[in-house]
Amino acid sequence: MSDSPDDLEHDVEASRGRLDRTLSDLQDRLNGPGIPRSLADLRRSGEAASKTVERVVADVRVNPVPALLIAAGLGLLVYEAFRTAAGRRRLAGVSAGSALTTSDRHLPENHPDRMHARLDDALEESFPGSDPVSVRITK
Repeated sequence: MSDSPDDLEHDVEASRGRLDRTLSDLQDRLNGPGIPRSLADLRRSGEAASKTVERVVADVRVNPVPALLIAAGLGLLVYEAFRTAAGRRRLAGVSAGSALTTSDRHLPENHPDRMHARLDDALEESFPGSDPVSVRITK
């Protein structure tokens, strides 16, 4: 590794050039349109936000009905989201087997063989044979 002084100087100059380009790129990113350039810009943006909030509050004081309706709508939206989430948790608990053991699957009238007879009886009751239009279910 016997680098000559000229080679070392050339490497140092190349490193300085890369460092200058990197600093320039960083400075360009920091001076973007959404970032305040100084404390004065930051203060001005804070004042603009403050004036906007004051204007909105003044508008709400003049005409509170739209603001109340918006607040009620948002409240209902949040309520519905919580209610739906609670229902999903409850259904997840039922499907996970943590439900009450009062299931009616074990009842004899809910056996699959008996279900067809019950459905036929229900249809016969809904559409009796004495009606002018009679429906008869055949298997």
